[in-house]
Amino acid sequence: MSYAKQVKNELIQLNTSNEEQLAEISAMLDLASEIVISEGVPTLWFKSNNPTVARRFLKLLKQQYKIESTLLTKRQGNFNKGYQIRLGVQESLNEIMLEHGILGDKDATEFLTFSPETKLSYLRGAFLVSGSVNDPKTAEYHLEIYSDNTDHILRIQRLMNEIDMNAKVTKRRKGYIVYLKDVNKIEDFLRYIGASQTVFEFEDIRIKRDFNNSINRILNCEIANEKKTIMAANRQLEDIKLIESYRLDINEKVQQAIDLRKQYPDASLAELIEHFESNYGETITKSGLNHRLKKIKDLAAELRNEA
Repeated sequence: MSYAKQVKNELIQLNTSNEEQLAEISAMLDLASEIVISEGVPTLWFKSNNPTVARRFLKLLKQQYKIESTLLTKRQGNFNKGYQIRLGVQESLNEIMLEHGILGDKDATEFLTFSPETKLSYLRGAFLVSGSVNDPKTAEYHLEIYSDNTDHILRIQRLMNEIDMNAKVTKRRKGYIVYLKDVNKIEDFLRYIGASQTVFEFEDIRIKRDFNNSINRILNCEIANEKKTIMAANRQLEDIKLIESYRLDINEKVQQAIDLRKQYPDASLAELIEHFESNYGETITKSGLNHRLKKIKDLAAELRNEA
């Protein structure tokens, strides 16, 4: 089961007030229904590829209106991807259309989403019928709601931004999507519309992945630093071998650095400082030891230029 379906399965189990139910129904009607007149009889058809969402719509509708029977059809989806469920409603149709502005009253939805709770319920209904969210196991954080109606998509964007989602709108296929990319906004949105349990799972997976990524970055950094240390040490050993082949009189301090590097060929600068203090009973700073190692490098470079 996809993560989006897990979210929706949690949402359809919520118990809400009458006002919240009407707002949720309103979003479902806006994004997933049409009126079809056949032989002079109008029918409201609700369409969904998710059987549990269709059941949620029917349950809410029957709780709010006098509906005893409905029509039900199934159509094969594109590319054999399951069935599209179509619920047909004829009873109480005038009341439904009037209350939800299907007859053209744009203020009807605004009236049904008068409170913070009903606004969130509208967003919940919109997500149920036309929303998706990427699995948190992926690195692509993305939540979107689709509509082919600009008025509906802009209303959804406005409602999302009223709760500080910073939602964006873009063209998609034959319609538009309102979307979120920020992981914290996605988590907040899902929590606001009622998917608390699946948000916990989202956060848990994200935290584990981010932790693993941090560990990997640290390990990669350590490996890179170790590689740099080994390469630098090898260059110093080559310089030392060249210098010793000339049997030169070497400054005592530089000679200490030569002996130290030969004795500890793989040691880092910090480790060499510890060995220096242990071997010679003296303290030395990082810059002090680095200065002596640079003397070795400069001397080897002079010998190579003279050769």
